[in-house]
Amino acid sequence: MPIEFVGFTADRRITAMIPLADDRLSDMLNSVTRIVLRDAVVGDLAEGGLPLSGDVTLPVGDLVAVVGTGRRGSESRRRRTAVRRVSLGLGRYTVSGCLHVDPSEGNFPRRSDPASILAGRDVLVAVTDASITYDCVDVKTTETHDTILVNRARTSWIEVQPEEPDEADVDEGEDAADTRTRYVKDFTGTVAD
Repeated sequence: MPIEFVGFTADRRITAMIPLADDRLSDMLNSVTRIVLRDAVVGDLAEGGLPLSGDVTLPVGDLVAVVGTGRRGSESRRRRTAVRRVSLGLGRYTVSGCLHVDPSEGNFPRRSDPASILAGRDVLVAVTDASITYDCVDVKTTETHDTILVNRARTSWIEVQPEEPDEADVDEGEDAADTRTRYVKDFTGTVAD
């Protein structure tokens, strides 16, 4: 089943249709070294001009960020996570949104080393309720998406927002304790027992 592909390299925005060879786009991209995009449209963010179109073979490691499209994957593979609002620096891009972490990881320092927070994850890490901001020929552009996959190897900085209880997630009779349980995609590639 072909799905829409929107990917960002250091200075290009690429759109195409791509056959989904796995349950989820993240699983597929994390399991291959390169992808072939047929009839891709490639925009140059630094120089501008008319977008080029044609077939593109792209090493997955060259991707800085990818919009998460397609299926969400099996509910049986979802696990309980804690959500941390983050902003990540990826060269010309800033991605902001929710990073899903193991609840036992506790609090992170406000400004952290990306390697310490993203260690042990696949190359492309999901950020949900996300936006990506970048300059396109010196014009600031922001796109919002349900999920953006960021290349952890290309992440130069990460800023963790302080935790604030969400009124909708707190029972009225409790002392502002976060009582929600969230189930999200399992991006580890392992199957739960």
